[in-house]
Amino acid sequence: MRKKNFMEHKIVVRYGLAILIIETILMGLWFYIENPELKAALNVLKIVLILAGINLVLALISYFLKKSFTVLFVANAIITPVIFYALWIMWFTYYAPYPS
Repeated sequence: MRKKNFMEHKIVVRYGLAILIIETILMGLWFYIENPELKAALNVLKIVLILAGINLVLALISYFLKKSFTVLFVANAIITPVIFYALWIMWFTYYAPYPS
């Protein structure tokens, strides 16, 4: 029984890391393609809430389907907005063109 739980844990961790890497890459690409301006800063809250909401809905669905991914999606709902804010701050600190 312990061996099966260990294997499930390894699979959940692999999926979690894969989802986190994919989301981080997609967020970085979004910043690179969209080149958001300073006036778009008010819309950041909307994007962060959508990211967290999607992960929480997926967690709720996996909870009712009795899957072991529930914890993964809840943790991802917390981590993803933090990464998005970090990318947002890095974008405006280092890459965004400032009006002259």
